[in-house]
Amino acid sequence: MFISATFVGMMLGSFATGFLGDRYGRRFTYQFNLLVFGLASLAAAFAPNMTILIACRFVMGFGLGAENVVGYSTHDGIRAGKNARQMARADGGLRRDGPAGVAARRVPGGSEFGWRAMFVLGGVGALIVWYLRKSLPESPRWLEAVGRTEEAEALMQSIEKEAAQGRPLPAPAAAATIPASPDLATLFTAPLLSRMIVGSVCLITINTLLYGFRDLAARCSSLSRD
Repeated sequence: MFISATFVGMMLGSFATGFLGDRYGRRFTYQFNLLVFGLASLAAAFAPNMTILIACRFVMGFGLGAENVVGYSTHDGIRAGKNARQMARADGGLRRDGPAGVAARRVPGGSEFGWRAMFVLGGVGALIVWYLRKSLPESPRWLEAVGRTEEAEALMQSIEKEAAQGRPLPAPAAAATIPASPDLATLFTAPLLSRMIVGSVCLITINTLLYGFRDLAARCSSLSRD
């Protein structure tokens, strides 16, 4: 139940964050889901019983699922040729040096203090990151989509000035045509269908290997101790 609640929460969070981002903006959603994760993680550290712990883990999963979606889409704004490398570094850092991973290596296991400390480290780390990225700018594309054209233009000029570094910018590449008001059916038509298939296959493979090997390692470690 504990593990399943996490994945159900991640699924719902991933699904809901697109609608929240379209309604309230990418920046708000990015901050909101991390705040949800951080507070739920701290609450889990003080859970008095397993039922409360599972409920907190579900909420953590919701925030984490939303964080993954918005995080990847935010990296999409990086200059072409660099966004894939940045996403790989961010994802690798999450798997390798995330708060839970640090806690697993640093906190002695087998005690009540050990598992509670893991949730404290995860929650405090999330809230620190939440504070550090308060100045994250809004998505210019979203600002334009909701009619805030002047803000979008000002932000784009600032981005272009920083990217140009005193040199002329190359001509923008033609963007694929996407309906102005996409719905779920849009995912099953070009050009989004091929992207959805590739993204689904990659993420299913990544998470199957990640959590499958992690579970296998945990079982092997338990057997060796026994």
